[in-house]
Amino acid sequence: MRTLFPLCAALLLVPAMALADTRVDERHNVAAGGRIELSNVAGKVTVRGWDRNDVQLTGTLSDGLQLRQEKSANRVRWEIEYPRRGNNGGATLTLNVPRSVELLLSTVSADQDISGVDVRRLQADTVSGNLAAAGRSGDSVLNTVSGNVTARLQTPRLDVNTVSGRIEAGGGVSGEIGAQTVSGRVGVDAGRIQRLVVETVSGGIDLSATALAPGGRINVESVSASVSLRLPRTVSAQLSVNSFSGSINSDAGKVERPRYGPGSSLDARLGSGDGDIRVQSHSGSVQVRLDR
Repeated sequence: MRTLFPLCAALLLVPAMALADTRVDERHNVAAGGRIELSNVAGKVTVRGWDRNDVQLTGTLSDGLQLRQEKSANRVRWEIEYPRRGNNGGATLTLNVPRSVELLLSTVSADQDISGVDVRRLQADTVSGNLAAAGRSGDSVLNTVSGNVTARLQTPRLDVNTVSGRIEAGGGVSGEIGAQTVSGRVGVDAGRIQRLVVETVSGGIDLSATALAPGGRINVESVSASVSLRLPRTVSAQLSVNSFSGSINSDAGKVERPRYGPGSSLDARLGSGDGDIRVQSHSGSVQVRLDR
C-alpha cells in the first residue's frame, strides 16, 4: 500500500502537467509605418501603446494551442493555431505596440481591450467579443457582430459596425464618422463633424457634436429607433427631418403634417445653410436640440 500511493500520485500528476499552459514572450523590431497583425479565437487580447521601436507579445496559451509567426522588418504577424478537434481553452495575450504603425486585430469570441495607442491605422474585428479602444489613430475601423463597441479615440476617421451590439463613440472623435447596427443602441459624442452617417433598425440613436464643418453632412436613418440630435446654436446647415408615424420635436423649423394620412416632416435653414442634415425615421420619434 505504501508503494502504491506514491505511484498513483505520480500518475495523477501526468495529465495535469500535460495540460499546463504555454508561456508566450516574443519581441521584434518594426520599422516606422510597419504593420502588426494578431489573430486569435478565444480568450482575451489586451493592447497597450509604448514609446519603443519594437513590438512585444506576451501571455499564455492553453494546452494544444500553438503560436504561428511571420516576421520581417516592416511586418509582424502572429496567429494562434487551434487543433482541428475541439479545444475548450483559449489564449490570454498582451500586445505592446510602438507609435505610427498599422495595427490589425482579429478575434472570434475573445474580448479586445485597446488603450494608450498612437497608431497610423487601427482595424479591430471580432464576432461575439466586446471591443474597447482608446488612444490616437489616423484611421479607425471597429467591427463586431454581437459584442459591444466602446471607442474613446482621437481620430479623424472612424467606422464602427455591429449587428446586435451597442456602439458608444467619443473621447475626441471628429471628422468623418460612420456607425451601423441593427438592434444595438448608438451613442456618438463628437467634436467637429465633416461627415456623420448613422444607420440602425431598432436601436436608439443619441448624437451630439460641438460643430459642423462648412459643407459638412449628417445623415441619420432608422426604422423604429428614436433619434436624438444635439448641435450648437451656431450650426450652419439645411435641416430636413422626415418620419412616417413617429413624432418630430425640434428647436428650429415648423413640423408639417399632411391633412390626410400619416407622416410628418420638417425643413429649416440653420444659420447660412452651408451644411446638410437629414434625419429619416419610419416609426421612431425624432428630437433636434440646439443647446450649445
